[in-house]
Amino acid sequence: MLRLESDRRARAFTITEMLVTVGVIVILAGILITTLSKAARTAQQGRTVQLMNAINDAISRFETDHGYLPPVLGPQSTAAGGVGHGRDLLALPDGFQEQQAYYSLTSLPEFLLGYDDRRMDGYGYVPEGGNPSPPITLSPSDMTPGQREHPALGFRSPGPDGFWNATLNPRFGGGGSNVSASGVPFASRNPGNLGNVSYSGNNGHTLQGKVYGPYLDLKDATVIGEVQDMAFSNGSGGTADGQVWDRVLLPGDAGYADGNNPKVFLDYWGNPLRYYRRPPADVRDPRLFDETFSLAEVIALRPNSFETGADVNSRYNDANGDSSASRALVASRYALFSPGADGKSADDVRIDAENDYNADNIVETGK
Repeated sequence: MLRLESDRRARAFTITEMLVTVGVIVILAGILITTLSKAARTAQQGRTVQLMNAINDAISRFETDHGYLPPVLGPQSTAAGGVGHGRDLLALPDGFQEQQAYYSLTSLPEFLLGYDDRRMDGYGYVPEGGNPSPPITLSPSDMTPGQREHPALGFRSPGPDGFWNATLNPRFGGGGSNVSASGVPFASRNPGNLGNVSYSGNNGHTLQGKVYGPYLDLKDATVIGEVQDMAFSNGSGGTADGQVWDRVLLPGDAGYADGNNPKVFLDYWGNPLRYYRRPPADVRDPRLFDETFSLAEVIALRPNSFETGADVNSRYNDANGDSSASRALVASRYALFSPGADGKSADDVRIDAENDYNADNIVETGK
């Protein structure tokens, strides 16, 4: 009997042993969670790079068809009377700091996929549902050929200026023939330069032509979102201007696909991808590059670290007095950018060690 009680005491855990066991389990769980988190992050990064490579291929096919790269669209330009909500054409702004915001969140979905109806490629409204007001609904049998158009994807050729002839339109922006420094408003897309027709903003012409695109076959709906209330931030205190928005909408969210918000490509953390390109020397001709500007001037694109001999000096210093960039940026005509897993980047310094920004940026350059 005494031996049995002794055996029971020998098999029991002491409080110290229990605490040690729990501690080991906690440590192992932490290691497992960290490993799984790192694996998920690596997978998201790999899928984002795959998406960027697919976009690069799509840009190449677009250029083969039209002879130029997609132009840079930006937030609504109130100075130009724009109503584009992310579809106004941007001219290269003056000043190094302002040029850091010369990129687009919305160009690539519009030019590589095409969305909605004729409003999006400059040929006015299709008279069915919602617009004009009051709504006019026509059955397909009552529509003229030009109206018989409501494809899910695709668009007509953007024309020789890359913007549906808006910069060639003598009535663009409410009059005059000079392109404003603030760009060209979305409302100027109009076929009026093709003939003597009145400009009414939302014209009812029934032009018909070849539909291009989509250039990208997306099987994952999570890489397409919409941005609400795009605008330019007001850079201050040495911080570069940037583009901001209220929120990103995904399929199924209230307000998605109601026509009020432009589409954006998203990385696999849900951040809008940026599209940078060398600006044209003349906004009317997207084939002509401004050779005085290279992507090495864009601080957010500069690598966080370099291989030996891979870095060069750009024309401008960042806020830390650092002018180092990469040879790839000097040679590239355009670039794709993701802020990475943390969703944050610093547009005024190459290395932001204090906030740990820019360390996980993903940049893919295109020749």
